[in-house]
Amino acid sequence: MIDMIGRGKNGTYDTLGKAYKVDNLQHELHPYQKLDYPLRPQRTVVQFNSTYMELVDMWDFIRGEIVWSQLFLSLVAIVGLGVVSYIMLSEFNKSGLGFSTLFYIVADLIWFGFIYVLLRRLSRELFTYTYFPIRFNRKEGKVYVMGANKKVETYDWGSLKIQMQTDANAPWDIRCCDVDDKGIIQRTFSLPFRYDRVYKVLYGHFEFVNRYMSAKDDSELAEVASSIRHIFPVHQRKETFKESVQRSLFEYHQDFYDMEYPEDTLKLDWTFMINIPFWFLKLLGRRLAVLTSTTPHFPFEIEVQCDVDPNDKFDLNKNPPIPALIKPATLLEKVFYIVMMVVATLASLSILAIIIDIIGAARPHGDYPSFFKILWNWLLFRWI
Repeated sequence: MIDMIGRGKNGTYDTLGKAYKVDNLQHELHPYQKLDYPLRPQRTVVQFNSTYMELVDMWDFIRGEIVWSQLFLSLVAIVGLGVVSYIMLSEFNKSGLGFSTLFYIVADLIWFGFIYVLLRRLSRELFTYTYFPIRFNRKEGKVYVMGANKKVETYDWGSLKIQMQTDANAPWDIRCCDVDDKGIIQRTFSLPFRYDRVYKVLYGHFEFVNRYMSAKDDSELAEVASSIRHIFPVHQRKETFKESVQRSLFEYHQDFYDMEYPEDTLKLDWTFMINIPFWFLKLLGRRLAVLTSTTPHFPFEIEVQCDVDPNDKFDLNKNPPIPALIKPATLLEKVFYIVMMVVATLASLSILAIIIDIIGAARPHGDYPSFFKILWNWLLFRWI
């Protein structure tokens, strides 16, 4: 299941309006209280300087999954709508406006409703923002969060109630809640990195943000800055194809231990080979979402509060930790991506052909050709 928690256009988390409860005290976290865990940015940093740090939203890790799945369902729904409409017209021509015709009219309305819901879900990734930034202003102690409804909310970091939390069919996330005097959750947002269980990297991700907000001098800021290798400057431009490939592979990192070092954590093993078609669809969905969306910008009054010294030595966007990591793809990388795309396309087409063959074999009274054989005969030029 694709996690949609907090992604609604008109609402966010289902905990809103409910009492804030700490089910397990070991999962509660406290702003400005230091934890002894390695800092884990987890490749979420868009901007970093001594005034503020900006991160991507927690849905960036699954960007593209919603697109391909909803497009597929939409195609099925449109075909279903066409079939039902054809039957309805046939019934109307036979018997006029009878019970059967009314039944299919109702069925048509249901199909229209289904398609509308699918298109609404698609709109959460298409024709929206390329990402929904979370900005942490260290000097003001404020957090600015841009939601899926494109509105900005401001939080006081020191007054947030924070704990690790999970919902049905969703990974654990670090939930930051604005709670009133009666203990009722008024607003909430999550830090970008999530994991399928409570693990030390989740604590490390919280501590990365917390240590930045707690930094009092240059040495403490330098400690946080030194944990960052990857800058993702999508506040200035859309992500490149190279970045789309890299970020669509996040789920194949070994235990998400430290994704700042993909050369150590990325495991393209047999599990990836099996999932190539799904990775390919996710990549295509991500590229479509990026190309149809626009870059978000905070309001002028927030930008004024986030003024940065032009000579700020901690401005990692001007002085990236490893400049080569944000450079365009090299010739060798482009060749590698082309090979990956070719393999993914062939694997996807082969699996589709096998599925068609299985369906054909299950149908009675018919000797159907093998689409898998036809596909590879064509690919191997045996038709010449």
